[in-house]
Amino acid sequence: MQSKTAADFPWTGSHPWDVDIAIVGGGPAGLAAAIRLRWLKSMPPLPLSTCLINSGPLGGLACLGNSILTGPGLAFPAAGLVSRLRDDLDRWPLPILNNKVIGVERRHDYFRLQLEDGGSLRAAAVIMACGMLDIRNMARFWRQGVLATFGNRANIFTILRRELPACRQPLVLGGAHLSRLQQTITTLNANATLLVPPSCQGAADTGNLLQGELLELRESAGVLKGALLKTDTGLVEKQVDRVIIEFNSLELGRGLLPSGLPCLENGYLQTTTNCRTTISGLFGAGDCTGPPFAALVAMGQGAEAAFAAYDYVHRMKYNLEPALFAYFGDSRVKDNLAAPDDFPLRAELVPARLLRECPVAGLEDLWHCLDGRTSLGALCQRQGLGEEELFRRINQLVKERALTFCPL
Repeated sequence: MQSKTAADFPWTGSHPWDVDIAIVGGGPAGLAAAIRLRWLKSMPPLPLSTCLINSGPLGGLACLGNSILTGPGLAFPAAGLVSRLRDDLDRWPLPILNNKVIGVERRHDYFRLQLEDGGSLRAAAVIMACGMLDIRNMARFWRQGVLATFGNRANIFTILRRELPACRQPLVLGGAHLSRLQQTITTLNANATLLVPPSCQGAADTGNLLQGELLELRESAGVLKGALLKTDTGLVEKQVDRVIIEFNSLELGRGLLPSGLPCLENGYLQTTTNCRTTISGLFGAGDCTGPPFAALVAMGQGAEAAFAAYDYVHRMKYNLEPALFAYFGDSRVKDNLAAPDDFPLRAELVPARLLRECPVAGLEDLWHCLDGRTSLGALCQRQGLGEEELFRRINQLVKERALTFCPL
């Protein structure tokens, strides 16, 4: 569900903020969080509005190379894991903003996210899952001009010795430690450019070593021809016919995450238990929270952050514990037989749509009346329905993950 701005969201104007939960980053951690928040579980509680903000292709680093979860028996070829995750997002869609978050500011009861294009977004909670490398459009050229090192040190040098002499103007991406390979790389190809993130300690712009970030790869007739870089001195166009990502030197470093976040001295987002941070309503998952994680770990953290963010927003909006799990110790359980897992409906609640189209045949007329301003009591009168029948239809839409309710 591509969206240009928050004005395109199906629920726009119904809440005091633009979205309940904003997920920043579309790699394995961000996709796991998005799927968990849209699907929740097989017998879902009330869904919340969710959006995903990502500046590159969905999948992040999982688009480049294989994703091995536990071992050869549970492994996916390049983009294979992403394809499986996207299938779930196609079934339970959410708005996706093609943008980059450059600043996070905590306001009274929401976060203001500053976007790269100059816009902003207000969210009740934020999950940071932006990874350690913004791949932009590199996945488009994967194995057709873009490749990555992997394995032990011997294999890294084998790849560099094979690839660097075979191209005219290579660009090598990495972290601050990439500068240690500067002599080796330039010996193999004197035209090579090394690009490390800005503010990397121990790396200074010297000759073919630049500090900055890759904004976009350029092509001509489908062939990689150049790169647009952003450096301290401004935008730089470089002729490039090969991009080599030196994974093993990648690291976040200070100043690489959006401003306003509680970061450790080494640059990573500081998280505590359940992917929480020291700022209430802010959560973190995946590579932005620590040393590079395997896809399996990042996905687990994404799901954990999703549950934590859901719990936080649900309590804030409705002053009610969410029915995520069927605890028989719940005080609402009578005779230890059943618990009221459904969200308790009442006339003053105002429903808001999470989808653009009605997912239940026969409820289209009711669907078009869900404008994010009309209460259930008023809908009973407008539809000429009794409360019990209206609530039954509303619960059908809740179970389809198609609507939420405005804050009380």
